[in-house]
Amino acid sequence: MTGPEVGGLLRQGKRRRLLIGAVIAWIVVLVGLSIWSVEREPATVPEQRDIAHAVPELQQAAGTLFTAADGDGRALVLGELELIGDCRITPVRSGTEAARDLTIYVADGGAKAALDQIAAGLPKRYQAYSISTKGGTRLTFHADAGNFIGIDGRVDATAKVLTLRLTSGCRPDSDDIPGEADPSAGAPPAVFGAVLAALSGEATSVPATTAVPGATSWTVALDEPTDLQERLRKVSAGAAVIRGDASVWAYRTGDDSVVVVPDGKRVRVTVSQ
Repeated sequence: MTGPEVGGLLRQGKRRRLLIGAVIAWIVVLVGLSIWSVEREPATVPEQRDIAHAVPELQQAAGTLFTAADGDGRALVLGELELIGDCRITPVRSGTEAARDLTIYVADGGAKAALDQIAAGLPKRYQAYSISTKGGTRLTFHADAGNFIGIDGRVDATAKVLTLRLTSGCRPDSDDIPGEADPSAGAPPAVFGAVLAALSGEATSVPATTAVPGATSWTVALDEPTDLQERLRKVSAGAAVIRGDASVWAYRTGDDSVVVVPDGKRVRVTVSQ
């Protein structure tokens, strides 16, 4: 092999090493950018943020929704956190979805105004709206709390019970879910004890609490007295009664919502604030 040929081979080897080094450096840069993006950039699809990220975000959004919904002419009940397994991220990949309901009791004919006011009370970034469809007979509500947390509801325009459901969409599973347990709640307000005393029933379950940042509901089941309606009329005297019929008794006293629902031989009492 001649000298020029040897020199050419050496130059080719050097170029190859430089090329390999450049490729490795580019891979390192891409990996670094990917890690930085995951930690700092907002996700572009739900599966980029697992259920451990979604639950605290959903809990915070539920508190924001409760605050927007809380007001004159409405009584609220905060539902429990639901973790729904075996949803489908892709046809071959399963995950978990987080969800929570907020139930809103309104007076006859008050559904549209309530949803409009809730939409207006949410932060502008939620882009919340309430629309009428099917000739004004159906109401649709939607809000985007960010990070793929949606708030949705669909009811008849004549409905007196509205349910707004917060959902995370299907997310990758996680063994550690911060915020899965509700925040600790303090003692129930005085109105809770007043209702229980007025109904004079024995609790058939331990009082349960559901809570998110800025909102709590206390619920207990009692044996139903035979003169339930009369007792409720007395205890709610002077309060703003929203509903008062055989299916539900809902009223507001100060900042507290009171909802009493007969259930067979029992009655379920919920106070929220």
